[in-house]
Amino acid sequence: MELELYGADDKFYSKLDQEDALLGSYPVDDGCRIHDSQISSLATGLASAMTSHWGKTMAV
Repeated sequence: MELELYGADDKFYSKLDQEDALLGSYPVDDGCRIHDSQISSLATGLASAMTSHWGKTMAV
């Protein structure tokens, strides 16, 4: 899992890459969000594979 911290304005703050660190040790404010970039890339790959599959199916 690759976690990233973004501010309320969608500005990248930092990666949450220290496994033993508490969330409070990062610059977390109200409105921040945590994003799992690994899941996002998996979903993008899956969507791309599905689009490719449907494109081949529709072309036949």
